Amino acid sequence: MSTDPPSGRRVPVGLLVVGSEMAAFTILGVVLDFALGTMPGFTIGLTILGVGVAFWHLVKLSKTLGAKKPDPREPPEGSP
Repeated sequence: MSTDPPSGRRVPVGLLVVGSEMAAFTILGVVLDFALGTMPGFTIGLTILGVGVAFWHLVKLSKTLGAKKPDPREPPEGSP
């Protein structure tokens, strides 16, 4: 059984989640503004909040992806 990653393009699910978070905050802001008649207050506020949440999620995702997992095929450092 091969442990090689499958060939072809993989959908970056983490990036899709980040994008949908940002869009969801903006859409919620537009809906609230239309419902309450406060255009563009909630839209601007929730868009800024969505960008902040998306940035935080990107940092968390990059830290997770950047953590190097030891390769079981390589000998540990310092061994002969």
